[in-house]
Amino acid sequence: MSSTEEYYNEKSSDYERGLENLYFKVYDAITWKYTEPYVPADSQALVLDAGGGTGRWAVQMARKGCKVVLLDISEGMLALAQTKVNQEKLQDRVIIKKGSILNPDFPSETFDLVFCEHALFLFQDPSKVVKALARVLKRNSLMVISAQNKYALALAYLPDDPKKVLELLSGKYLHKLGNLQVNTLTPKEFRDILETNGLKVEKTIGKGVTMPLRISPDVYFKKEYTAEFFKAILQIELALCESDTLTVAGHLQAIARKL
Repeated sequence: MSSTEEYYNEKSSDYERGLENLYFKVYDAITWKYTEPYVPADSQALVLDAGGGTGRWAVQMARKGCKVVLLDISEGMLALAQTKVNQEKLQDRVIIKKGSILNPDFPSETFDLVFCEHALFLFQDPSKVVKALARVLKRNSLMVISAQNKYALALAYLPDDPKKVLELLSGKYLHKLGNLQVNTLTPKEFRDILETNGLKVEKTIGKGVTMPLRISPDVYFKKEYTAEFFKAILQIELALCESDTLTVAGHLQAIARKL
């Protein structure tokens, strides 16, 4: 069993409870705003949710009418996804499949959309993942994919450990998530990887500009907050998504078309 599979099997039982805080509620709202317009409503369209975990995105996409293949390596996460699909009565629209997004077992040019959210950071060579996902994407179709921003993660160590900031920026130190390495990319590295693998980047947005660099953890990890506060933070974040703030955004989301 790979370390990634083991990690997510162990985390699967309470994984979604960790997403109930302010940070991820805002993050998810941004992600869906910049994903939904590209999700096909055609019942014949096929979407790959690469590294789809518990199915929270697969279910939302399938509700629009398309068919979704959820591919993930963790049996624990997939079991939760299947339960969710059954509860939503979407068995005819969502296919649950175990496998690695590094080697998706599908014919070339199978999918009308490839969606890969919060998974690229798990791989030491993200270019191989992008290449594999681009292979199964139809020509002139879109990939919606995210990456963790090297700059923002490094700056999160200020002011306590400036040495670690420099080590992260230079690649001498990798952040850890449990026993997993967190592999980050600069905005330029992210774009270059996509373009090297035959994708034309149509848009890149920054997600998480206010948090954690400018709002303290005791605020953004809260699970109870007013609707007014949530709305205000989300409006600020959306105003910054397409501005010149990619350097300090916690995550990057690209919409790229296969040439």
